[in-house]
Amino acid sequence: MFPDLFSKRYGLRPTSEGLMYEEVPQPARVGLHHIVGLFFKDKYLDLYQLLCIALRTPLDRGRANIYLAPVAVEKLIIDCQWWQFYDICEVLWQGLEYKRDRDNLSTEINTLLREERLGFDLRDGKVEKIGSAFIDTRAKEARYLLKEPEFEGADKHFEKALKALNTRPNPDVENCVKDAISAIESVGRIIVDDDKALLSKIIKDMANNGLIPKPLDEAIQKIYAYRGDQPGVAHGLVGTSKVTIDEAEFVLAISAATIIYLVKKRQNVQSI
Repeated sequence: MFPDLFSKRYGLRPTSEGLMYEEVPQPARVGLHHIVGLFFKDKYLDLYQLLCIALRTPLDRGRANIYLAPVAVEKLIIDCQWWQFYDICEVLWQGLEYKRDRDNLSTEINTLLREERLGFDLRDGKVEKIGSAFIDTRAKEARYLLKEPEFEGADKHFEKALKALNTRPNPDVENCVKDAISAIESVGRIIVDDDKALLSKIIKDMANNGLIPKPLDEAIQKIYAYRGDQPGVAHGLVGTSKVTIDEAEFVLAISAATIIYLVKKRQNVQSI
């Protein structure tokens, strides 16, 4: 909205160290309310009703009118729990009819989240956790390649892995690892045309046939072995899981890179 204010140019706005994931500061809430005013100027009452339904919040009938609905919406945004703040962002996106408006809303919200150092952004109407630049770039490229109909199964696994990692307040790291590697296996099965082949055999055969140079094949085998060895991922969990969010993010990034590599390898072979 105001991209080049004095405080931004000179870095004078106080900011937190790192990204915030389970907290939404007051300036971010106020900023979102101002964004609402830009896109829902004449629709506050409808929006208030939608938000109450989505958040399972009782409707304040004293404010459920065209005059006081803006106050009611503001109170919801200011007083909501941190996770409800992101629910509201998604409801706002869904409440707009036209793609242009949705795109503009996403731009405004993502600018706000970035400036307030919040660890999420709005992508196609869904609020998702921001990973490292490498993970985000590789994940987007992998999802693009997996949009081909034949990779539908792999795409579903990869999407589940992303959702598991983005689950808050407790990321589902075990299922993130499991589904990320299952996505690789699904891609491999398409490449070798065997819907029951295990990833270990797929990679071994591709290496023996010269499609994957050695020892790169061992790197993929190691990731597959990690999934098989970890309790709570491929086997029943007894006690506390040893998989942390660091391992889950690492496996997700490696899985995305491996999927991109395998799909491109297949395309190169087919073009010969």
